[in-house]
Amino acid sequence: MKPRPLIPLILICIACSIPARSQSHDPKHPTPLAPGINKGNVDTTDGPVYYYFYGEPGRIDFRMAFHEMGLFGNPLRQTLTFALSDETGKAFFTQPVVSQGNLAEISNHGTFKTHTRVLLTISAQQAINRMGGYYEFSVTGSATLGGKAGSSANVKPEDTHLTTTAKNGPVNLTPGTASLTSGPVSLTSGTTSLTSGKPVQLVYPGQALTVRDSPTELRILLAADVLFDFDKANLRPDAVATLRRAAAKIRTAKPRGAIRIEGYTDAKGADALNLHLSQQRAEAVETWFIQNAGMSVSAFVPKGYGAARPVAPNRKPDGQDNPAGRQLNRRVEIVVMK
Repeated sequence: MKPRPLIPLILICIACSIPARSQSHDPKHPTPLAPGINKGNVDTTDGPVYYYFYGEPGRIDFRMAFHEMGLFGNPLRQTLTFALSDETGKAFFTQPVVSQGNLAEISNHGTFKTHTRVLLTISAQQAINRMGGYYEFSVTGSATLGGKAGSSANVKPEDTHLTTTAKNGPVNLTPGTASLTSGPVSLTSGTTSLTSGKPVQLVYPGQALTVRDSPTELRILLAADVLFDFDKANLRPDAVATLRRAAAKIRTAKPRGAIRIEGYTDAKGADALNLHLSQQRAEAVETWFIQNAGMSVSAFVPKGYGAARPVAPNRKPDGQDNPAGRQLNRRVEIVVMK
């Protein structure tokens, strides 16, 4: 089948409107992907959005963009996951896009040897609060697209800052700046542990670095999707800022004994390969600390655990794949004993 020429991605201006009516939240009846830019809104309330297209023999280029919705009207670092799989559920790749008050864009590509029906799943990170935002997705190259071009042309970001549905439509829970007490109160990470009395950082799934502090240990969680490309153990250049923050946390903790660097993957792939990949990633982080943070090789004990010790389910209760859970399980943890 002859490849169909497609329109390249053009980013649009940010404004407020309604989500795409053509979006499907049923993986058994996904929306056909259209030529050009496919766009809409997705959040944890409605669940993932599903599209499909046909990959033909040859190269296909993907462009993904995401603008997070924020929290309490303020930007908040959030992750939107774009996942491609075939009809059997076999994943081709999972690409997280991280936004914090901006329209973030990532490109990727792949090749198909045969005519393949491809399912695209777009899912927001899981959290207690409503999270998600506006997305754009386009495919160019050897692909057959069944959607109507321009079907989502008028779709623009929806203002979903902590809203709820009422008779007359969405209503802001707080119409303006409001104090929860008689004086100023912080809604950020400066909360206090009930046990140790020390400040701890709130955990937002998908963020680059999370710190969990207790009286006996400091545990630093690094998102593997931020540090490494898919199925790779070489540190990405943009991982440096996250690793520098981790090194600063280690120094201030004044560790007692060896520092454990634990690598983890999700449950995709063979156990032996996952174990090997997680070990390589743990060692890559150790090497960076030694070469760039002036730390001693004797200070660390790197170990890979593969898909063991998941922090989130890899599958949903109905048995479907859970890309957001898998994303949380792909991580590197640094454990500092006090």
